[in-house]
Amino acid sequence: MSADSLCIGSRRSFVKSAAVMSASILAGETKGAELQEAFAIDDQRPFRGQTRRLKITNEGRYVTSLIFSADYPTHFRLKPELYPLLTPAGYPVTDSHQYCFIHHQSAMSGHGRVRAADGRVFDFYRKLNFPESERTDRWHTKERNLYHLGPSGIQEITHARWTTGGAVQIDLRLNWRARARNSATGESILTERRRYGIRQSGAHTIVDHFSELVPAAGTAVLEADRHSYCGVRVNDLIDVEDGGRMIDSEGRVNPAGNYWDAHGDRKAPRWIDCTGKIGAATAGIALMGHPENVRNEYYMQHWGLMEVSPALGHDVEFSAERPFRFAARYVAHDGELSASGADALHAEFAGRSIKI
Repeated sequence: MSADSLCIGSRRSFVKSAAVMSASILAGETKGAELQEAFAIDDQRPFRGQTRRLKITNEGRYVTSLIFSADYPTHFRLKPELYPLLTPAGYPVTDSHQYCFIHHQSAMSGHGRVRAADGRVFDFYRKLNFPESERTDRWHTKERNLYHLGPSGIQEITHARWTTGGAVQIDLRLNWRARARNSATGESILTERRRYGIRQSGAHTIVDHFSELVPAAGTAVLEADRHSYCGVRVNDLIDVEDGGRMIDSEGRVNPAGNYWDAHGDRKAPRWIDCTGKIGAATAGIALMGHPENVRNEYYMQHWGLMEVSPALGHDVEFSAERPFRFAARYVAHDGELSASGADALHAEFAGRSIKI
């Protein structure tokens, strides 16, 4: 266990031979048996602080990894991600960008247009490089020419602490800061408290994400942008383009685009699920917003993106006195997820407060 970790919570007793005991065994013993945690975290730092991940297992089976953001001097991962996210049977149902859109990072969080108190706008979702004034962008308007907008900021994890046992809780502090050329530091724009709760139950791996953002100074705004806020890039093997199926709480099959209305064809769902085949196995992942969120607006695409956010089509203003709070749930599942099963998971999630 890392010195950063705090190992508390429930312990499960079972008999193991001495040959399979590892460093994850807790101190203490019972008659003829050892006490061992169900979940364990391996804090991996292979490249001198440039990269770091928390690899999470449940009784030795891989569940997911929290991969830290890194930028300087050789890496370019500007927001943390949970990758891969596996079902209890071990099937990975998320991916990192596949063949397109390098800013789609498995189970991720960020926002494309953050307006600071002084009016400057920063990107904390994409991976925009430093501005190149002479280059033109044929796909975007002059006002949002991506060659001119960079660089994207980084969501730097400044503190991490976790508990393990029958479930995992990871508490993070993040500095959403600007990036300066040839520098490992930059101006702080927002600070975040983030919590991940991770557990497995039956055919489900459940990840609950809670976020609280405050500006470094004054008032900030999440301007309306489709690059927002909690999202998942599903495994390419199960997306709609490759034979999978999306279905939402309203019964719509393979919806695409924005869904944020209160009624009608574009009514916002409570959850969206994508399921397909990985070899002979059926597996999928669902995404759901918490009803306490200021809004839950959804954006989906058949090539494997699902997002839930309060700011796809509407601005959200916040301050230190009025923090921005948001919560989302990811459910990686073996087999089909029924509508009634998804409703039950959403109702259970709704019973939790979004305050960290």
